[in-house]
Amino acid sequence: MRALGIYRESEFSPGKVGADAAIMDEVLAILAAHRIDTSARAAADFINGGLPQCDLVLAMCQSEPALARLAAMQQQGALVVNAPQAIRSCYRDRLGPMLREARAPVPEGTLVETSAAVERAALGPLDPSRGIYVKRGDLHALYAGDVRRVDDASSLAAALADFAARGIRLAYLQAAVEGRVVKFYGVSGGGYFSLVQAEGASGSLIVRLHDAAQRAAAALGLEVWGGDAIVDGGQFKIVDFNDWPSFERVREAAAGAIARRVVELLSNEKRETREERRAGESNRKMEAKG
Repeated sequence: MRALGIYRESEFSPGKVGADAAIMDEVLAILAAHRIDTSARAAADFINGGLPQCDLVLAMCQSEPALARLAAMQQQGALVVNAPQAIRSCYRDRLGPMLREARAPVPEGTLVETSAAVERAALGPLDPSRGIYVKRGDLHALYAGDVRRVDDASSLAAALADFAARGIRLAYLQAAVEGRVVKFYGVSGGGYFSLVQAEGASGSLIVRLHDAAQRAAAALGLEVWGGDAIVDGGQFKIVDFNDWPSFERVREAAAGAIARRVVELLSNEKRETREERRAGESNRKMEAKG
């Protein structure tokens, strides 16, 4: 069994290059202890080199060229975690609508062209005077100013013009909500969920946030994920969702859960393959008898 880890591109990991690499290395070390042959590559090497032969790809990369290579690995038969389509779903042009479709509690939001004037009617329930976060509409925040709050129409227009001047074609406008930020981390399959900065949160809120995050992860197709929620009393809104975060403050527990999950997925794939093979053999025998 061979596993390959793909590190996140440094441009998508501002201030987190070491932490992102650390969670990948720890997961690979656990898999190696289970006698899986492991290796790792920088995203650039993965994009520019030949397609490796492996059973499992652990992917933190996020660029479009890297996602295309991951899709090719899938077609080659590798299990890819997170899958390229799931990573792409975390780009903001898809993320907001998909979270709403999953009925996750999220603030109102809309995607707009940065080069066009935004008419008040196009904002729907969004009201600049009540606060709007302007977020680059493709990737997550990479540089200072990629996410900013505005509180009036002129500031909104200025923020969009700045994005357009920087070559950012789309912006996601998200209603500001009041409360405190809680970070959450999870692994699908029920194996792991944790909150950070959640002191004082009630058991009921934690359960409801867990359920909402699991539902959102399933809709996005993610196996390894995290995000931010704004908590106000017993209520919360999910304001961001990420594919494979750094898990910096919960790394050890998260790495073990990720390793267990991918081993489980590999075992499930093997069982399904065996069942398909048996079904095929049974069908051939029946056809031969017929």
